[in-house]
Amino acid sequence: DGSNEDKSPSGTILSISDFTAIDLDLEPEDYLGGICDLTGEVGRFAVQQGTSRNTQAVTLCLETNLSILLSLQGLSRFPSGGSLGKKMNPLRMSVEKLERMLYDLSLVEATGGTRKIAVESGMKAAAIEG
Repeated sequence: DGSNEDKSPSGTILSISDFTAIDLDLEPEDYLGGICDLTGEVGRFAVQQGTSRNTQAVTLCLETNLSILLSLQGLSRFPSGGSLGKKMNPLRMSVEKLERMLYDLSLVEATGGTRKIAVESGMKAAAIEG
C-alpha cells in the first residue's frame, strides 16, 4: 500500500531521459522551466524544515537549488523562447535565502536556541525561537 515508504527527500532529480522512457514528449525548455519552478517548492519545504530547526534538510534544499543554479549557469546556451531566462533571478534569490537561513540556524544553534530569527521565503515568513 506504500504507507511504509520513506517520505524524506532523496536529493534526486529526474533527468529528461527519465521522461522519454515513459513516452512523454518533453521539450528541453519545458523540462528546464519545470526544474526552475521546482526550486520554489524546495524553498518552501526548506522554510518548513527551518522552523523545525532541521539543519540537515535545509542544507539538502540549499544543495539542490545551488546544483540546479550552477547547472543552468553552465549551459552554453539557453533553449530558444526566453522564458527560462526570467526564472534565473528568482532561482538566485532562492539560493541566497537558503544560505541566510542556514546562517541564521547556525546562530540559533550556537546560542543554545535563545536567539529569535526570521526565516523568509517568498510568500511567508516564520520565526524560530528557543
